[in-house]
Amino acid sequence: MGEGFGAMVHAVTPMVAISVEKTIFWKIAIEREHQLVRLIRTPAPYVELSDINASFVQVDRALQAIDRKSWRLLVDLREGPRRNDTEFEAQMDRYRKGLVTSFRRTALIVKSATGLLQVKRHMHEDGALHAAVFMSEIQAMQYLEHGH
Repeated sequence: MGEGFGAMVHAVTPMVAISVEKTIFWKIAIEREHQLVRLIRTPAPYVELSDINASFVQVDRALQAIDRKSWRLLVDLREGPRRNDTEFEAQMDRYRKGLVTSFRRTALIVKSATGLLQVKRHMHEDGALHAAVFMSEIQAMQYLEHGH
C-alpha cells in the first residue's frame, strides 16, 4: 500500500458548514448547506491495485452520513494521474458506478479531451443518466445547479 495511506484530517469550518477529509488519494469536502460533495483526486498514483479498494472504502466512510440521493457530487479528476491499463480499469469499474449513480446528480471534471472521451464512455457504460463530464469547473457547477 502507498506510504502515508490512511491518514485522515477532519476539519469543520463553522461559518460555511464544510467538513474536509483528506487521504493520500482524495480530498473530500462536504458542503452541507449546498448539499454538495466535492471529491478531488490528488496527484498520488495508486501504487498497488489494492490501494484502489482501500481508497474507496475511505471515501465511503467519509460519506456514510450523507443521503446521497438528495445530494450532488462534483468529482475533480484533473490532478489525478492518467492511467487506463486493463487491470486498473477493471478495479475502478467495481467502485465508479456505485459512487457516481448513488447521487442525485454528478459532474466530473477532467483535464484533457482524451480524458473527456474516456470518462464519457465510462458514464455511458455505467448507465449514469444523471452524470455529465466537463473540462470546466464553471460548466460542471452549472450542470449540478440547473441540470444542463
